[in-house]
Amino acid sequence: MKNRYFSLLLGGAAAMLLSSCVDMMEEAGDAHIVRPVRVAIKVNAVTGFVDIDGNATPDPNFKPHGLHVRFVNYEEDAVTECTTDENGIAVAEVVPGNYTISVTGSAKYDGTTYYLNGALQNKALLEDVTPEEASASKDYSLSIRPSQVGSLCFREIFYAGSPGYYFRNQFYEIYNNGDEVCYLDHLCFAQLEPNVATSTPPQWPDEDGMNNYVYGLVVWQFPGTGHDYPLQPGESVIVAQEAANHTLNQGGTGENALMDNSRVEFEAWSGNAQRQNPDVPDLKYVYWSGKVNTTQWLTSVFGGAFCLYQPGRQLTYEDKNYWKLGETTQHKVGNSVEYARIPASQILDGVELIGTPSELNKKRIPGFVDAGAASVGATYNNMSVCRKKTGERADGSPVYQDTNNSTEDFEAVTPPAHRRDGIGQPSWSWSVNR
Repeated sequence: MKNRYFSLLLGGAAAMLLSSCVDMMEEAGDAHIVRPVRVAIKVNAVTGFVDIDGNATPDPNFKPHGLHVRFVNYEEDAVTECTTDENGIAVAEVVPGNYTISVTGSAKYDGTTYYLNGALQNKALLEDVTPEEASASKDYSLSIRPSQVGSLCFREIFYAGSPGYYFRNQFYEIYNNGDEVCYLDHLCFAQLEPNVATSTPPQWPDEDGMNNYVYGLVVWQFPGTGHDYPLQPGESVIVAQEAANHTLNQGGTGENALMDNSRVEFEAWSGNAQRQNPDVPDLKYVYWSGKVNTTQWLTSVFGGAFCLYQPGRQLTYEDKNYWKLGETTQHKVGNSVEYARIPASQILDGVELIGTPSELNKKRIPGFVDAGAASVGATYNNMSVCRKKTGERADGSPVYQDTNNSTEDFEAVTPPAHRRDGIGQPSWSWSVNR
């Protein structure tokens, strides 16, 4: 009886298993098979103003061939890479979905190296697109603006704060990565809108076109009349949120030690005399959108976006003859807040920072400024982003990677440090002469 009962159990289990397998096979047969699509993207090198539809004058001096193209689907965690052909066409086979498409590369013209970088955000790729269709359609083309390789660049940015929710020791290091002297006089340092990375970027008026400007939340400017603040190759200047010895405020040690920012070149306070260091010159702010606290410059610990640009003249905060809506300022569609309107031609370097590396689909500044984005992956972890060292000059000063793609150019390091790798300090720095 016992054996017969056991046999019945086995028979029943086998029948159930067979029925389950049949159901699974039927479901698999009914399942929709996802077919990859073969998509072409056309890359155009352009010059002058780019209108809202991407129309611009082709630049005959640059042939966008051999550029590196990445198709990234963050939902599927899928990356496909290819290069453009002699006609600027890149063809990739991808799973249908939404993609961030980035283009990076460089070219030489008249003895000068130019970046050819750009990006398309959240592009739906759902069906095949032939090279002929991409060449004829604005929907599958990307206009990129050649950008001259500059000397001044952001070398290290400490933005995420330290354990204990400490953020006062943020700093920004600007480096001369070139071979000739640069002058900081009139140089502007801007934090860009949006304040943090977002999947819903702001809409700017159609008359601004596409990728012709970036927009500043707040703009600071270095002093000088033209040649007062030279920065030699291999030297850097450091701007701190608060030029204090923060090691006295909290007892972190080792990788969690706070920064001593008391001997930096400039600090960014705009009116709180109780917190200012009288020995450290103030970097003057010349534009403020009104969205941030005007007694300090605290940038987001989740990562902001920044640029260096050269307007070629000294600016002032209340100069109504300079700050004019639609010329040097602009508002978003449906919003009255004005932002500094910074032309592409004036930008020397830009860096975008995001909360985590997976948020690259939330890029908010044009690809010609920064084709990627950098991150330390978290907040209050005492990590900074630092450019990767690629070599040294004859005098031993370091040379850092700068391809206008922060995803590739920067790495997260800890602890933060001023002037790594033996970087020089300018002779005019107040702390050198004390």
